[in-house]
Amino acid sequence: MKTTEKKRIVQAPSSDGSELPGQVLSVELGEDEEVVWQWTHRPDGTSAVTGYEIVKKTEEKSERSKT
Repeated sequence: MKTTEKKRIVQAPSSDGSELPGQVLSVELGEDEEVVWQWTHRPDGTSAVTGYEIVKKTEEKSERSKT
């Protein structure tokens, strides 16, 4: 990431059905980046964000999100 590039903080989606937060609270992204959240689904039916992948914004990514 360039030092002159604007950065933004993206909050992780909230966990459903649980008072406990996921392992990831937020990530810092550059203008040309977006985040793909990784979810863990627990035996009790709750889900939480436990990871992420930072990817460059591209047309290929738009196609990937449709699947």
